[in-house]
Amino acid sequence: MAAKHVDASRADKVEHPATDVQLTDSASTQFTRVPVGDHSSEPETVDGESELDLCFMCDCTGSMANYIRAAQQNIRHIAQRIMTDHHAKVRFALITYRDHPPQEESYITQGFPFTESVGDMKRYVDTMSAAGGGDQPEAVTAVLSDALHLPWRPNSAKVAVLIADAPPHGLEPSGDGFPNGDPEGRDPLDIARGMAAKGITCYSIGVEPTLSSFAFARDFMCTIAEITGGQAIALSNASMLADVIINGSAEEISMMPLRRTVEDELCRVRGAAEAATESISDEMCAQRAWTNLSKRGLKTMQMQTDGAMVNRNPASWHAAAGAPPQSLSGARALLVAGAGWSAPSYLPGAPAGPPTQSFTSDFDSSDDLAGAAACGICARCPSMFGACLSGGASGHGMGGLLGDAPPSPGATTNTLTSDFISFSQVTRILGQQRSVRGAAAHRSF
Repeated sequence: MAAKHVDASRADKVEHPATDVQLTDSASTQFTRVPVGDHSSEPETVDGESELDLCFMCDCTGSMANYIRAAQQNIRHIAQRIMTDHHAKVRFALITYRDHPPQEESYITQGFPFTESVGDMKRYVDTMSAAGGGDQPEAVTAVLSDALHLPWRPNSAKVAVLIADAPPHGLEPSGDGFPNGDPEGRDPLDIARGMAAKGITCYSIGVEPTLSSFAFARDFMCTIAEITGGQAIALSNASMLADVIINGSAEEISMMPLRRTVEDELCRVRGAAEAATESISDEMCAQRAWTNLSKRGLKTMQMQTDGAMVNRNPASWHAAAGAPPQSLSGARALLVAGAGWSAPSYLPGAPAGPPTQSFTSDFDSSDDLAGAAACGICARCPSMFGACLSGGASGHGMGGLLGDAPPSPGATTNTLTSDFISFSQVTRILGQQRSVRGAAAHRSF
């Protein structure tokens, strides 16, 4: 069934046919550049206005009233700042979601199509209200699917902002009315890989403290961001929402004309290693590419925040090289079985004990990291996604959230700076490429 077009005065559930994303076989070759999205007419430098397609995916269940109010109060400010400060031609879309019946009878998703009119977007946002929700998880998979199938412009910076305080169905060990996952059989990790293939970057905004009351929800939000090359930010104050959206959008706009340069450098590093019969990890590839790009003076806009979330169990969420891409049920099985997860002390029912306040690495700057890249800040902790796990510079901003340390209650600062391209930005592009490459090899979406 074709998508229903929704005018500004009312909303209908968006329905979309399944889409078979075709990728070339060369995407599975380790050292071949994997283009993300459509770069056919993408400029290396931007003259005049950039294009940004910005979609908000907002939980509209009962606990989200403050964030809905913040969006309604700030949408004009957000739009004007992006359009004027960052010279972008912006289209906005909104998809709200609640839950599947019988958990929630009002609606599953409501979609409002892309518009260039700030007035229309204001009217879209003003329709939102917080109510219902049923069980604890919500229809997160449904809203991701709707966002994937929007008519994104091929050469725009594509940003999807997920604002949520609860996980999708099929993840948590208990309290789920649909323990086997999305009632329509969709997998949110597959959908995220489809987003990565289209060049859609997902920014996951986790609403605290509610999100941390779940065992695996923060990891899920991080994983969606990692797969799509985005960022995961915790907020405990709705007043920070506008800054995250404006500054994150500005960073993605600045990265758009440089993405091909980064992809080509990653490919060049891979090719040079193969020519030297050297086997390097993705981490080391990112480290070398970042070093080379920094030496060339490549500069970007960068969102600086102390609210970045950390994926505690990346091995449970991301399949090893050559293995089929991970599914939500597969990740859940590993997490619940304890293979990749042990209950942090801050969760209800966990053993009492003092939280770990800092990260201690077994590595130092002189250690052989066995092919893993140092984070580039503390020169100690290896990390695929550019996170300084010892709580280093705010640009990596992870704040030492390993061990039993309770998660950060949420961002207290969010600013935008111009600087040499960061290790985090290079690794996010590599993570997005890796998602597309693995999915293409196994045709998982």
